[in-house]
Amino acid sequence: METALPINIKIDKIYASLSKKQQKIADFIRRDSSRVVNMSISELAEATGNKSESAIVRFYRTLGFTGYYNFKVSLATEIAGKSFYYTYSDLTSSDSVATIKEKLFNGIIKTLYDNYAILDNNILSDAVDIIMQAKRIFFIGYGESAYICESAKFKFMRIGFNCFFSPDSHYNSIQLSEVTEGDVLICVSLSGLSKDVVIPIGSCKPQAKIIALTSSPKNPLGQIADVCLETYTEELNYRTDALIARHAQQMIMEILFMSTAIKLGGDVLERLTKGRQSLSYLKF
Repeated sequence: METALPINIKIDKIYASLSKKQQKIADFIRRDSSRVVNMSISELAEATGNKSESAIVRFYRTLGFTGYYNFKVSLATEIAGKSFYYTYSDLTSSDSVATIKEKLFNGIIKTLYDNYAILDNNILSDAVDIIMQAKRIFFIGYGESAYICESAKFKFMRIGFNCFFSPDSHYNSIQLSEVTEGDVLICVSLSGLSKDVVIPIGSCKPQAKIIALTSSPKNPLGQIADVCLETYTEELNYRTDALIARHAQQMIMEILFMSTAIKLGGDVLERLTKGRQSLSYLKF
């Protein structure tokens, strides 16, 4: 399990015992930490004069990290000044209501901060640029992801986009068989392994652009996507893992929506205000 100590403090504690190669990696990280969070493991190896990634693997394992991704998340969080070392553990049958509340809230808080730290602003901007050029937007997601998609469809529709969403995979397969140039698919799947998401959209390229909200650009959905917005969550064994990750994905979708609305300018904010006013008669 990753150490709760800040990375720089951990490095200071073990620096004297590191080999010269490992000290060179440590020096680079302490000197250019903000650069490191945007580097792949191979880029960091090259920048520190190592011929293979194995030296980097040994280094982050020495610090107590099980993976390079988790190491970068912690480093980015510290840079942002968000040193909230919340941990959350598996739910058990003996947990009280108070304990369940604590575990779920801590899990959501930690996941939001982790994703804030690692979310690439340039990739977000690329996604917004694609949306701005969309003739039609198809939101694809099932199960827990369907809620995010349905909500997003309603929001983007309110600012003038031609949007589609259905929780029925058969219906979506038929719709996606007729995509045309200018169509955009926004697909939500934490695992990126859902066949009812991946298989139909695979035939939509190159006509349509694909934006994926998923856990990794290396999973089947991430590999197909033109833009992959990664969602990070700790891998636990209880069924609320998808619930916790959903909050991060919902926030990413909100960022896409608000960024698009602001970029459109003009009467968009006025349209949103009128939309709220049109529902006022339904409230006491």
